[in-house]
Formats: sequence, structure tokens, C-alpha cells
Amino acid sequence: MTLLVLMFHRAQEGPHGNAVPVLDAHFAHLARACRCVLPGDPLDARRLNVCVSFDDAYYDFFAFVPALLEKHGLRALLAVSPGLIVERTAVPHEARLAVSVGDAAANPERGGLCTWPELESLAATGRVAFAAHGTSHVRLDAAGVELQGEIVTPRRELERRLGVAVESFVYPFGSFDRAVHALARETYRYVFRIGGASNTCWEAPLLYRVDADRMSSPRALVSPLRRLRYRWNADWNRLRGV
Repeated sequence: MTLLVLMFHRAQEGPHGNAVPVLDAHFAHLARACRCVLPGDPLDARRLNVCVSFDDAYYDFFAFVPALLEKHGLRALLAVSPGLIVERTAVPHEARLAVSVGDAAANPERGGLCTWPELESLAATGRVAFAAHGTSHVRLDAAGVELQGEIVTPRRELERRLGVAVESFVYPFGSFDRAVHALARETYRYVFRIGGASNTCWEAPLLYRVDADRMSSPRALVSPLRRLRYRWNADWNRLRGV
């Protein structure tokens, strides 16, 4: 079986995202050609299994992606750093969309990320599952990082605020070391990193994701040639022990 976890960021054109029409066409293709799953869902040995994931909970996810998921009958995993989420914002819609990736995390008061009420409304749709993404979105293998606060605390906070189970953890920047991974595995059922590779099941101790920003075409990420490359990368990653 083949499981591909796609890693998106922004729902707008740019170096960290895709324009909404591109996502629309891409989701339409996934709905037709693949089995779309969330962590723990049964996999289909006869089809390509795809998990759509978005990192960081940018405001444009809230503004545009739920309607696309509803339109195409899909669901998505949203990775959230709860320490960066504000309660409310009075910043206008267009100004929030214009906040850069760097500013969204460095200055949450500018409204570049979802608010708590917006995340609550996403949870209520049933089409968005949530992953912890650290508390403050720092590199977890850096010196002096308080691992309990960055790995264990965000699960508790997301579950308390959103009223949903949080069983997934996504490494900020894809970075970790042995101690980080041990605690993440102890706390979460599913742990994700960047790796440009495919998976064969949900039970692996480390699940790879594929960069899905800046798609060249709606079908490119799941083409037969790309799938062969992802499988080769998975084998190479295992040989290297990463």
C-alpha cells in the first residue's frame, strides 16, 4: 500500500502556497483519483491513499480551504502551534491575508493566523482534524528548548479548547533528535516529519510528508513518476536511518 501525506502551507499564490484555483483543481483530482484519508483511517491497497495536511493554521486556510473541502468531499489535517493563536482580532480580512509567513508567527496580533473561535468553527465542520505543531513553533532540537512544554502541552491545550482528540504531532521545521522523538512517540500516535517520501502504513514510528507548495500542475504531486520518486526516497531514508 502507498500512503502519501501532502504538506501545504498557504492557500494563496507565493513561495509558501498555492493559489485557490490551483488548490480547487488539485482537490478535484484527488477526489476522483485517490482515497483521501486522515491519520488512522483504513488504507486501500488498490488505490493511492492521500492525506492532505496544512501547517501553521494561516488565516487563508480558514478563509478559503473549508469551502474547497466541502465542495470536493475531502478532509484535511491542520497542524497548530497553540502558543501563537490569539483569542480575537479586529484586523480586516485583506490585511490578514497580506501578513507574511514570518510576520504571522513573530507578530500574531497582526492576524495572519487563525483565532481560537475560527479554529473552533473548523473543528465543528468535521472536515478538519488537528495536529500539534509545538507550542511556539521553535526548532525542537535547539539547545534549551523545554520539551514537555513544546510537545506535551500543545496536545492538552488543543484538546481543551477545541473539544477534539489530538493524536498527531508535526515537527516544526521538520527538526528533531532522539530525545525529542522519544517524547513525541510517547505522547502521540502519529508523528510526522518532512522527508519527500511516501509511507506504507500509519503504524510507522515516523511518517514522511511531501512538500506540496508551488504545485506545477494539479496532478503533478501524485503522478506515477513522482510516486516512484517518493518510494525511492522512502527506501533511501530508511537506509540512512532518517
